[in-house]
Amino acid sequence: MDFKQTLRKNAERTEELLKKVTSDFAKNQVNQAIKYSLLNGGKRLRPSLVFETAKLFDVNDGNVERIAMAIEMIHTYSLIHDDLPCMDNDDFRRGKPSCHKQFGEDIAVLAGDGLLNLAAETLLGGNYSQNYFDAIKFVFDCSGICGMIGGQAIDISQNKTNDFETLEFLTENKTAKLIMACTCATAIYCGANKSQKESLCDFSKNFGIAFQIADDLLDAETDKNLSFTNLFGIDGAKEQLEKYTNFALNELNSCFEKEKLAFFEQLLDFNLKRNH
Repeated sequence: MDFKQTLRKNAERTEELLKKVTSDFAKNQVNQAIKYSLLNGGKRLRPSLVFETAKLFDVNDGNVERIAMAIEMIHTYSLIHDDLPCMDNDDFRRGKPSCHKQFGEDIAVLAGDGLLNLAAETLLGGNYSQNYFDAIKFVFDCSGICGMIGGQAIDISQNKTNDFETLEFLTENKTAKLIMACTCATAIYCGANKSQKESLCDFSKNFGIAFQIADDLLDAETDKNLSFTNLFGIDGAKEQLEKYTNFALNELNSCFEKEKLAFFEQLLDFNLKRNH
């Protein structure tokens, strides 16, 4: 199966899981807003990373699915809140009106809050082991004030300095940390050894930064905020993209058999060439 087929299959699996979880929702505005945002398609890249990481350890069970769903819920809630006028003020998401444009700002805030709570409920419904507990903790460490939320706080700060150190720290936390949760939390649950966990964490950190650089390149003409394109220029940002991509690839090759890494290698190549 090639990369695009694998990505599509994992996206379909994720869609079915999320539809099942939300199928019994009461028909009120908050729940409608949650479903509107959560079931709005997309590549489902983060759940795919969870599933493909689990394959490295020959694990495929309900807890893996719960990790995948929870991270997608957290990602979706972050998009709802990011789009709000007090944050990035975006009116559209994936070609449709943003949640707050469709339902109002008050309902959008509650929908985001509800998704974060639903992520916790989803994870807590799993079959417990120490590894699973540690994986849950890692997910919330990555998405909290020392991770994704902390990165967003820096991004909206009026006092941040426009230098590389700030940009790298911002990107690692706002974007890369949740991608790290996909691979590292899954590896923790699957019983990875120390070297494997470190390899996957370093891979996903560097891939997460590379992913953001690719986004910056796509938004180069309209983005006025601190970004790789604004700091380095188009050609410089492309060089940074290559650099972080190579860092990510080298980390994986140091700890896993090459024949198991096809998806991850193709993912890096996809990110280098993507146009959306």
